[in-house]
Amino acid sequence: MLIQNDASWSLFWFNCILYTVLVVIRAWIDMIIPERFLRPDSWWFRTRDWERDGEWYREQLRIDRWKDKLPALKTAARFSKKRLTEASRRYFNRFITETCRAESNHLRAIGSVVAMRLWTPVDLWLVCLLIAVVGNVPFIMIQRYNRPRLVRALERIERRQLAAAGDSELRPATA
Repeated sequence: MLIQNDASWSLFWFNCILYTVLVVIRAWIDMIIPERFLRPDSWWFRTRDWERDGEWYREQLRIDRWKDKLPALKTAARFSKKRLTEASRRYFNRFITETCRAESNHLRAIGSVVAMRLWTPVDLWLVCLLIAVVGNVPFIMIQRYNRPRLVRALERIERRQLAAAGDSELRPATA
């Protein structure tokens, strides 16, 4: 049964080492994924109706109370998602893209364990899968909670810039 002999433990540690190697490979892949595949309005990253623009995570899981207690690593491109540091369109667009990149990375982390089923007995594989799900799903939820909030903030910035541009067009030129 589950991790009952040396061979089972060896396979478990082999999977752990492989998973660690795949973390490095995923970080490298993250750097080369073109931004056109990381659009928040694409099917994969789009907010679902049931998420209600991220409010479901706050109301049902109280994510706003615990999300900041989890580690937030800088991306391979050295972008930190721990806190906002600017209020520009360019920055918010980048932040939104990085939430898509992070979600993609955590989904691929779970996917790499799914592939381990090819050589891992089902009971041991379920342990590995459970570890991967518990270790990645909270981070996926954080991205899905934050992204709609960032999109709304970006829309406010764009409306203000548009209004400011409109105001300057309506003002008479001074001599």
